[in-house]
Amino acid sequence: MADSSQALLESLRKLGWRVELRSVSGPLLSPHQAVRYPVLPADLVAFLISLETCCNRSDDAWFLTATDYAETSSETFRWNEFERISLESAVEDGDEERAKEVRAFWDAHFPFMMAVHSDYDYLAVQVGDGQFSRGSIVHGTGDDFEEPSLVAPSFDRFLALLKDAAEAPDPDYPFDVFLLETKN
Repeated sequence: MADSSQALLESLRKLGWRVELRSVSGPLLSPHQAVRYPVLPADLVAFLISLETCCNRSDDAWFLTATDYAETSSETFRWNEFERISLESAVEDGDEERAKEVRAFWDAHFPFMMAVHSDYDYLAVQVGDGQFSRGSIVHGTGDDFEEPSLVAPSFDRFLALLKDAAEAPDPDYPFDVFLLETKN
């Protein structure tokens, strides 16, 4: 694991996050997911595949892991829950054009971190065409998940920014959303 990854995980542990490293090897994504997301940043994959669990004490902010990506039960919060929420809304409204836009957005954005204690926030890497360059880390939130803001130009830079935020007495937005529970 890269030094920046280890440093971040240590900072999260100090905040009370439960961090467990994965003891078995295997793919991050299912074959179907790998077709949808054929090119992910190598440092992102290496980081996520190394984790068994990485969540705050309340289990309402977490990094997605191979276990999360494999989960298919409708009784749990799935890795693509925000896409599902947007699609359900479009379908209920009978708006097929909106449904196509939602699918296209999520085809180009791979979610890797979630927080569900507030407005349903996510962090994703842009892997296709969109508002920002490929490899950028973006933040989105409820009401309009498909209108993200830029967080960092790369995953490595994101790790450094999140580590700094985890060590700050009053982290900047949107990092505070993901670290909020542990800061109270």
